[in-house]
Amino acid sequence: MTTVDSNTTAPEPVVDPNAVSVTINGKVVAARKGEMIIAAADRTDDFIPRFCYHPRMEPVGMCRQCLVEVVGPRGPMMVVSCMTPVADGQVVNTATEGVKKAQEGMLELLLANHPLDCPVCDKGGECPLQDQAFSHGPGESRFVEEKRHYEKPIAISDNVYLDRER
Repeated sequence: MTTVDSNTTAPEPVVDPNAVSVTINGKVVAARKGEMIIAAADRTDDFIPRFCYHPRMEPVGMCRQCLVEVVGPRGPMMVVSCMTPVADGQVVNTATEGVKKAQEGMLELLLANHPLDCPVCDKGGECPLQDQAFSHGPGESRFVEEKRHYEKPIAISDNVYLDRER
């Protein structure tokens, strides 16, 4: 108890034992122990690009598009924000030159075998890959090799068809 004056005592402030404080791009964010960096960053105005992350699903960390820089005891290092939990006092940077270059490189690898024929694609103009290629990547592939082409579409069931190029 904290004594306000000789006759009155105020209750101690309640501290959530599961709360941690994280700094994301210079902004202090309250987060919960075990929460992933990408979820904490979603509460700020800083968007971290992603393909495989969805808040209602378990993270898989496959696309590596959500790379961020975490400052640790050995200096800054790149981590996958959808698979890395927050820690108290953690400092995260989502927009450094190194982060942008790493995200661009991952996007380029995702596009390495993508046909990039957006005008004839069913998703043309409404495609997350296309949107991120223009906003977080080079916008085109530097690979000139022939792209793989697959049988289209493959009926997996009566209602589901697989198009491995889209």
